[in-house]
Amino acid sequence: MSDQAELKKLNDEKKALNEKQKALREKLNAGKSERAEVRKAQAVCRKDSITQKAAIRELSASIYNTLKSSDKVAINKLADDMMEAAAELSGTIRKFAETCEDEL
Repeated sequence: MSDQAELKKLNDEKKALNEKQKALREKLNAGKSERAEVRKAQAVCRKDSITQKAAIRELSASIYNTLKSSDKVAINKLADDMMEAAAELSGTIRKFAETCEDEL
């Protein structure tokens, strides 16, 4: 093989490798932004869960006094509030789980 042909062959291989490298970079950059969105969604879920757990803690702290009052309306309201707070927390946890599935 002549030197000229070998040089042409090497240049063609170099161009092909550069194109492949460019495609891989684009793919990695796209994945990078997707991962950033997932991390952002997870951070929001963590923050929301802290707030929701605090609400449940406050409601739990008032259980004894509410039951002690024997006020049927207050007890039913407390039960409804506890169920609502627990449902919100459960939804947030499920939302976090969905972001974990997307991460894979």
